[in-house]
Amino acid sequence: MNVSVSPKAAAGRADVTAAVVQATQRIRFDDIPARTIATTKRVLLDTLAVAWAAADAAGVNAARALALRGAPGHASLWGEGETRREPSAAAFYNGTLAAALDFDSLAGVVHADIIVAPAALAVAEQQRRNGRELLAALTLGNELVVRLAAATRTNRGFFHTSIAGVFGAALAAARLRGLDADRTHNALGIALCHAGGTQQSHVEQRLTKRLQSAFAARDGIISADLAALGTTGPRAAFEGPFGLFALFEEGRPEEVLDGLGRRFLVEETALKRFPACGCSHAALAAAHEIVARHGITGADVARGEIVLTPYMARLVGGAFAPEANPQVTGQFNVRYGVAAVLARGGFGLADIEPVAVLDPAIRPLVERLTVRVDESRTGTFAPADVTIETHDGRRLSHRVEAVPGSPEAPLGEDEIHAKLVAAFGYGRNELPPARIEALVQRIHRLEGVDDVSILFDQVL
Repeated sequence: MNVSVSPKAAAGRADVTAAVVQATQRIRFDDIPARTIATTKRVLLDTLAVAWAAADAAGVNAARALALRGAPGHASLWGEGETRREPSAAAFYNGTLAAALDFDSLAGVVHADIIVAPAALAVAEQQRRNGRELLAALTLGNELVVRLAAATRTNRGFFHTSIAGVFGAALAAARLRGLDADRTHNALGIALCHAGGTQQSHVEQRLTKRLQSAFAARDGIISADLAALGTTGPRAAFEGPFGLFALFEEGRPEEVLDGLGRRFLVEETALKRFPACGCSHAALAAAHEIVARHGITGADVARGEIVLTPYMARLVGGAFAPEANPQVTGQFNVRYGVAAVLARGGFGLADIEPVAVLDPAIRPLVERLTVRVDESRTGTFAPADVTIETHDGRRLSHRVEAVPGSPEAPLGEDEIHAKLVAAFGYGRNELPPARIEALVQRIHRLEGVDDVSILFDQVL
């Protein structure tokens, strides 16, 4: 079946939202390439793992308490045993977990799966869908998020992940609810009325950064639920005069359709090597290489410079002021991240714990590092240069052009598995090795699961 939209047909269209609905309604599991399904499974596992590790993260207790106020339902609260709530509450809690450690996957410039996976899994459990249906909904929901972000041309400070993510969550939820084209179209229109998110939380290093994706997951489900009950929404959610691209960030909505159903952008999803904002990763990798190559420690560093693009510096180049939110600061301060690599030899989950960020021994090293913005650079996540001057007069430099985990510098299978084991085995909800392996194998064979509501049975 030919379900793709050609570039010629996409150009200049005034009915982009309707065309997205029509195209995605026609796509079935068997129409999606095996390599794309493999990516969806790999990313889902990554999302679950980093969420499992976040049970003790700041802000999670509040999200848990809010979810537990809701009525019992059929959707799992990840890591909470047999506790289940109605889907929108579960999606909000699970979305908070998935975003909390900033260790989640990155597809282009957005974190699609931390929104779509909590929404899709919650609805699939409620509706008792099979694994093939879940995988198709996950893939298409993530694909829509990535395409909406890729069609954007400006970055005025909206959080692209959440403003695009609510539509992917709505599409996946509508599909798993079995909505027809008209009601799915309404779900996307209702999602427009929920769309929101700002980078102000990033620059102020506030806990709301990790809630914006959770809001989008929750509101995507609510959008589909309202559409199922007959609520109508705007028809031109993407291309309208007051739609997504007109009001949030400028872009070319017709590009969302270019190759839709034929070429899957989600295949380029990057798995993170470090639990920090992606804008820090190139610098962290550069510092890691300097340490590995020259064997220096923090005590050797007289001073250092980190060179970033303007976008990267905006999100991670600010002052080191960890007292209010130490974990968020640890994730969004590149000077702290580089200092941790220099002092401790790496950057992992333990380095964003408050005790590590507030360690008085690390602050003097952070203060010996400076950030310089290269205005000629336009990259979102790379390149980055780190230069270290040692007390004995050496000048050590390294540049990283491609973010670790990206398609240009992918993680190896051993690295991916090690991350899964480390994350699933971390924190209050740690899983023993046998259960980790059982869950990994269950996700690898997800298309053979007849009822997703039992996905976590005997694993939690």
